[in-house]
Amino acid sequence: MQRRLTVSQLNSYISGVFEDEFVLHDVVVRGEIFELKVMGARTFFTLKEGGCTLNCVSFARIGGEAGMNADVTGTVTFYAKSGRVSFVAESLRVAGEGELLLELKKLKEKLEAEGLFANRPALPAVIRKAAVVTSEYGAVIHDILSVCGESDPAINICVCDVRVQGTDSAEAIARGIADVNEYVLDADVIVVARGGGSASDLQPYNTEIVARAVASSRIPVISAVGHETDYTLCDLCASARAGTPSIAAAMICAPWAERTARVLDAAKALVRGVENIYSEQKHGILYSAMRVISLGERLTERRTSYVKGLLAKISALADAALSRRRERLAAVGAALEKLDPLKILSQGYAKVLRGGEELCGSDGLSAGDEVTVVMRDGRFTARVTKTEVGNDGRKDRRA
Repeated sequence: MQRRLTVSQLNSYISGVFEDEFVLHDVVVRGEIFELKVMGARTFFTLKEGGCTLNCVSFARIGGEAGMNADVTGTVTFYAKSGRVSFVAESLRVAGEGELLLELKKLKEKLEAEGLFANRPALPAVIRKAAVVTSEYGAVIHDILSVCGESDPAINICVCDVRVQGTDSAEAIARGIADVNEYVLDADVIVVARGGGSASDLQPYNTEIVARAVASSRIPVISAVGHETDYTLCDLCASARAGTPSIAAAMICAPWAERTARVLDAAKALVRGVENIYSEQKHGILYSAMRVISLGERLTERRTSYVKGLLAKISALADAALSRRRERLAAVGAALEKLDPLKILSQGYAKVLRGGEELCGSDGLSAGDEVTVVMRDGRFTARVTKTEVGNDGRKDRRA
């Protein structure tokens, strides 16, 4: 008959088995420290050997570092609440470099000898489009888009979705980098990004295939893998390394921000230059204007004096001309006065008219002709009774 147990009952039983098993106490385990993290007074690390791993915890700082082989003394425990097996380490003795670390060092030396870490293309001064090789479902791409959106909304981000951990992830990452180089021709930079994780999570970025893909990229690559303390072969082959994906996002926006700052500085310098030029020109213009005003005043004084003299000359000439006109008019008036018939008549002379025609002599007059006699103060009509011809020499005179 099957026994029915609750989870707590089963876990309690397993915990008791672990506690009663003598071989699980005060045991020495050798393995490679795969990853290590210190949190306060506790040290968490993983031992790896072959294809197996063992989660370890120490309630004190016991030294060691990732990649080293170590002999760890402790006890295997089972935590009933979480149902997890853990190795509580009491002491740790380094036993040399681990196999994984040795393999990584050999690969690093090989790639460095081939020149994969040198002469990487520099990041462009202005980045307008970035291709991000990462998982489109992770938090990494959202962090990058958020930072870029705040710093430079105009930057274009395209995502090359790849598997970032697990089986065939290294091949997927390398293929993603190659695809960007082949198809995204206008990309200014490639960001190979992955969030923090364990050493096994970051292992794809320490593979030869990913390192060679980054090194052979014609487009500059920014490696943003893990945390700031994590270093991979991908970092060494890239044009630049960013401690985190968010830092990578800030880096691709930095050139734009710097250029904007330079443009603003240049604009301010231009304004200051224009203000200086204006100030100098203003003083020059004011000085020139004062000189022009002064010159104008002097010219005005000279012109006024000249005009006054000219007017005086014109006035004198006009007065002289007028005086001459008056003299000529007076002479003409005197001559006319002499010829005035009324004045002649006032001296006792008279005009004789016949039929309205003025007679200059007695020729043509006959007794019985009616004539009109015009004198100084009037006229009268007379009839000729007799005519005589004189010998005083005025017979033919015409008055």
